[in-house]
Amino acid sequence: MPRKKTGFLKLGIIFTAVCFVILAPGYLRLRKIKKEIAVMRKNINLLETENEKLRVEIDKLEHDPFAIEKKAREKLGMIREGEIKFKFVSPETSTIENTKKKRIKK
Repeated sequence: MPRKKTGFLKLGIIFTAVCFVILAPGYLRLRKIKKEIAVMRKNINLLETENEKLRVEIDKLEHDPFAIEKKAREKLGMIREGEIKFKFVSPETSTIENTKKKRIKK
């Protein structure tokens, strides 16, 4: 009787080891794929949020004249008739630009 028990025990250990060797790579790959899916879902949510913001902005630009004017002022530097646009330059920037201009003139 003890021989049968040890035989079954050995067979069980061998079977478990074989299953582990065969199934472990698949399990590891499955875990990796699940992590990739989680990252992709997070990216999808971020992109959907960004898309919704862009849809709202598009709708404003199509229907709201004030939004169009604001965008034109910000991006294109446009001003209304009679307005004066001021451009403030830091002292460091103006010194660098003056030095470059002097080099070019020589």
